[in-house]
Amino acid sequence: MKSFFNRSYSFFLLIVIVLLFILFSIFPLRIDFSKNKAYTLSSSTRKIITSLKKPVTITLYVSSDLPTKIIPLKNDVSELLQEYRRSGRNISLVTVDPKKDTKIAEKLKGLGIPQLQYSQLEQNKYQTSAFYFGLVISYNDKNETIPQVNDYQNLEYNITSAVYRLTRETVSKIGLIGEAAPTQYSQQDPLSTLKRALSQQYEVTSLDLKSIKAEETETFIKDHDALIVLDSGTIYTSEEIGLLKKFYEAGKNILVYANGAKIDEQTLQVSKADNNLNELTATYGATINYDLALSTSAEYVNFGNETMQFMAPYPFWIKTNIFNTKTGLFSNIQYISFPWASSISLKKNGTTTITPLITTSNRSWIQKDQFFLDPNAIPQPKPADVKEYVLGALLTNKKGGELAIISSSRFIYDQYMGRGSGNIDFTLNGVDAFSSQGALSGMRSRIVSFYPLPDLTDTEKDVYKYGAILLFPLLWGVYGVIRLMRRK
Repeated sequence: MKSFFNRSYSFFLLIVIVLLFILFSIFPLRIDFSKNKAYTLSSSTRKIITSLKKPVTITLYVSSDLPTKIIPLKNDVSELLQEYRRSGRNISLVTVDPKKDTKIAEKLKGLGIPQLQYSQLEQNKYQTSAFYFGLVISYNDKNETIPQVNDYQNLEYNITSAVYRLTRETVSKIGLIGEAAPTQYSQQDPLSTLKRALSQQYEVTSLDLKSIKAEETETFIKDHDALIVLDSGTIYTSEEIGLLKKFYEAGKNILVYANGAKIDEQTLQVSKADNNLNELTATYGATINYDLALSTSAEYVNFGNETMQFMAPYPFWIKTNIFNTKTGLFSNIQYISFPWASSISLKKNGTTTITPLITTSNRSWIQKDQFFLDPNAIPQPKPADVKEYVLGALLTNKKGGELAIISSSRFIYDQYMGRGSGNIDFTLNGVDAFSSQGALSGMRSRIVSFYPLPDLTDTEKDVYKYGAILLFPLLWGVYGVIRLMRRK
């Protein structure tokens, strides 16, 4: 009887396990124990895709013969796309192998998805393979393309922002204030790259605050989703500063690019910046200081002339990748460069939440009072002055308005763009987030935190090493001694 009961129990347990396996195959259960929920869609993404009224199709174009090292990335991307499909009933997924159909390969050229090349060492020789790995998000007759999926950390932001842009009913309006005129050295528009990028997604208008009458204030605030304010040496009147404050306090968003110090690039002379934008930013807790920041992490600058050229790092052109990644403003950005930037002082107040966005490395310092811009005349800093400095900050008010401050007006001008720098991408991400009325805010990078062993001194390493070698035999020895003493 007991034997029969045991067999019945084992058979019942086997059936339960099989049923659970089938159930979880149909309805997969995932529990995300990672810090900051790196494997879970953010609330912003879920809100956008659950509110879709019409179908959105995400097509993954990926070759079946991917290089071995790319396969783990493909698996991560596939799992992320499955999260989208499970979270939104109007999200459909399609996976296509372009190598199996030459017509599709031709279609991808029109969509802007290239054939990628990858070299790897196999069997003691280098082998080069060609493959496709891109995404197309489709809605009605419109498409958004991610040409190559190589940035998994920011892929959720890229997909969700593309879905948002495709499905929004109206085009956001962005105001550009304080444009600099073309110089005597170049008649080209110094903001051509930024304007070209913005105009692909937004209606961009150049604004003169003087032309906006008092009775037009409410219409002006209602019509514009975000403003970009540039320091072109303009002194704004109290009425103009007041208009910007009203815009921000109404829950709208502003990006400010302003100097703390004015630089004559011909003579390398420095004077106090001839703008009064601190009257706007300092009201809410951020002051751009009259100084210049320097760092050992710097862009290479050409210091040559017509007959001889040479490149060297210039400490006043700071290069940094120390960002606040809790925001979505740094998607697809490897680093940002600051030509002649000033430090920003932050002061807490009861009206705004102040968040440092971008800082220098801890091998940075500032010059103030006396300035030495010549690369051959830069004095060494005192050790106590070498530390991190804030170069970008975000101020959020109680109505949801956000004011982003960058302490360099040259940040988005074409002639100062470092090769590979993410200055324009930062501005586009900011405009994306600001013009979405908060729909894209709070979307984080999918970064998995690792906790390696801390750095140890040689003495500490010896203690751990010999402790691990001797501790186990010692415990057995103590146990043996105790057993012998009990026998006696």
